[in-house]
Amino acid sequence: MDTATRVEDQNTCEAEDSCLAAKLEKLAPLTSQQVGLLAALEKDEEELKEGHVLLREGQSIDELFVLKKGWAIAARGEQGGRLHAPTVFYPGDVIGLADIAFSQTPNSVTAATRLTVCRFPRHHLQNVLNRSPRISGLLLALGMVEQSMLNDRIIVGRRTDGYHRLVLFLLQTISRLRLMQPVIRDQFHCPLTQEQIGAATGLSAVHVSRSIKKLVELGLVQRHRRFFRLVDEEAMRSLVDFENRYEGLDLGWLPK
Repeated sequence: MDTATRVEDQNTCEAEDSCLAAKLEKLAPLTSQQVGLLAALEKDEEELKEGHVLLREGQSIDELFVLKKGWAIAARGEQGGRLHAPTVFYPGDVIGLADIAFSQTPNSVTAATRLTVCRFPRHHLQNVLNRSPRISGLLLALGMVEQSMLNDRIIVGRRTDGYHRLVLFLLQTISRLRLMQPVIRDQFHCPLTQEQIGAATGLSAVHVSRSIKKLVELGLVQRHRRFFRLVDEEAMRSLVDFENRYEGLDLGWLPK
């Protein structure tokens, strides 16, 4: 497997005034004024180390973060000490956005890698939403996409074969990465540990290891260090009835 080019570094966010605008424009066009509104949220960049806690479970949500580079994980503890990770964040995501309806965040968010983020006060989002119904509509559309992806995880999670959950995780991950990194073809760098993948899929680390081995034996996946290559993506899609939720969107209802 060719790993000479680190595709995770070839990030659309690196060349744009606004990483969030770059993501929204993958769905529908924005005016320069609308891009400027979003860029104002991202004027202050900072680097965070792996393991840094951005939000703690039960903490009031006073600020949000636009993730420009790296991966982060939202997780909460369960009985028995296991972690449940409802969300993995990728470049272009807004950390904390899904929780702003609550007085306290239900999850802790931790940097899975070194991060580049732009933090902004929660109340600054109000200005953007007031001034641009179109941006409001696009954020709503993104929420719909993410809810649909979560529903897919629930459906696949009911199946007896746990490795199906890993298949869906890999397909959803590469579809989200491709949105912001068009150079990605059939492989991507996954910095998560097997324990973190297990938390995201509801599997134990041992089961993740067995599932990876099974997918390799079936000729569906190749694994080299922390790179995954999807050898037969069509067969993987068929296995879990996968649909890329970023495709086939009808956004004709968006405000002009």
